[in-house]
Amino acid sequence: MEAAKKYAFEKDIHELKLGPGAISLGRSDNNDINITDRSVSGHHARIFTYFNTSYIEDLDSTNGTFLNDKRIHKHIIHPGDTIRLGNHTIKITAKDEWPFRYR
Repeated sequence: MEAAKKYAFEKDIHELKLGPGAISLGRSDNNDINITDRSVSGHHARIFTYFNTSYIEDLDSTNGTFLNDKRIHKHIIHPGDTIRLGNHTIKITAKDEWPFRYR
């Protein structure tokens, strides 16, 4: 997945397939996934994948990034994990169940 690609979401629940590369998440328009929520920092977090492993990394956000209700800085993500950024939740599903759900 190319980091320069933008994702426009029209509904409350969104799906996106993870692949090699990085996806930026935050309130600023120059993120790959733009989350319009004042509780989300301008450049809040990124999800990146190397080989077959995906990670979530907090980018020193004001309100933090949570993985399974625990605040993290950088952590491997697994199927069944839940990521929370502000009022938004990302549910990680198994590769055979991709894309993951974002709302």
